[in-house]
Parts: sequence; structure tokens; C-alpha cells
Amino acid sequence: MDIVERLLRDRPKFHLMGTTRWDATIGTLRAVQALVHDGDRTLETGCGASTVIFVARGANHTTISPEAEEHKLVRDYLKQIDVDDNRLECIVGESDSVLPTFRSERMLDIAFVDGGHAFPYPVIDWHYMSRLLKVGGSLVIDDIPIPSVACAFRFMQADPSWRLDSILDKRAAVFTLIDEPSYGDYNLQAFNRRFDYGFAPLPSRARLILSSRATRMLRQIGLRYPALRQVWKRYSHAASD
Repeated sequence: MDIVERLLRDRPKFHLMGTTRWDATIGTLRAVQALVHDGDRTLETGCGASTVIFVARGANHTTISPEAEEHKLVRDYLKQIDVDDNRLECIVGESDSVLPTFRSERMLDIAFVDGGHAFPYPVIDWHYMSRLLKVGGSLVIDDIPIPSVACAFRFMQADPSWRLDSILDKRAAVFTLIDEPSYGDYNLQAFNRRFDYGFAPLPSRARLILSSRATRMLRQIGLRYPALRQVWKRYSHAASD
């Protein structure tokens, strides 16, 4: 059974007590369908059409949503289309409370971030779910144009631990975790390469940007050539006296 085609034909409603459809785009649903294999361990924040796809593809799937009715409607639909829901675990609760209780081990094959969209929920979901993802696993993040989601997208796009595989319908993204992340010195993160001085009035913003770039350049030179760093420190102390 092509589960996406079945969903498009039936158009089930899982949200607001079964009165509304808040499905991911068709491209995102098809991407999830292609990614999931029988026996995969998968997790998503949010519940709906994507949940049906994870289960229909044979995943050992966990979905987190504060709305118990969403879980019931998904299970009812799975029974309607003769899909076994024994591998589905539904957790009723807010993701920022539920996710920190999970044991921190890399056991997920696929994670789907599509829960609450108000800040800081998408970043919290991404943080905890990415810690559970296997190296080589896939993370799908929906609604990346929304600023509260975009910051997580931009970080992954800049970080060498992640590979951007595709943009789906100009709304979602698929990443692969290609290496164990190392989140140490913020100065070494590509995401932090340019400071954001948008808060400053325009006349002083240019000075702040130039000063920041000069400081960063000197720091990088110092990291590469420790002897020069010592010379710079002595010069700085002498200039301040």
C-alpha cells in the first residue's frame, strides 16, 4: 500500500478534535515514507499524518503530543486501514517535559521535529532529539521559514556534523548526522562566525562589526601561532598602562 496516496485519498483529520488537517506537505510525507524501513526506531514531536506513515512503514515509533485525542484519532485511522499499531507508542505531554526524561543514547534511525512552533519548543525538540539520533541517522525538521525553527536549521546547515540532504516544498529539510557532534568552544562553531549586532543603532553597528571581525581574526591567528599570541598580549598590556 502506498500510504501517502491512501492519506491523500482519505484526507483524515487528526487535529482540533478531528475537525482540522495540519499535515506536513506532500513532499515531506513522501520523504518520510522513503526514509523509513521496517524495524527502524523513530521519534517525532507532533502527531498526525506523518505518524500514520511511520507506523505503516513498520517503524518502532514514538510520538509526543499534548493532545490525547490526536493519538486516539491516529490509532482509529490505522485500524480503519488495517495497519497494526502495536509498534506505536503515544506519549501525551509537552515535549519540553517529556524529552529530557529519555535515556541519552544514540538509538534513533529517524527523528522528525514537527511539534510546537512557538519559541523555544523547536530548538528544545531539536536539542534532545539530535542527542538520541544515531550517526548516519536522518533528522527531518518542518516549517523552517518560521524564525523559531530557522535557528536550528541554520545551525545544522553550518555545522560539519550535519549534511543537508534536501529541502522539501520550500518548507522542510532533511539532514543526516554524519559525525559525532562536538559542541565545545562557541568560537570554533561556524554558526557563531559572525556576531549579530542587529540590536545596535545603525551608526555604531558598523564599528561593532569591524571590531568583532578584527578580534576574531587575531584570536584565530593566536590559536594557530601561539608565539604571536604572547606578543599580542604583551602589546595589549603595554598599551593599556
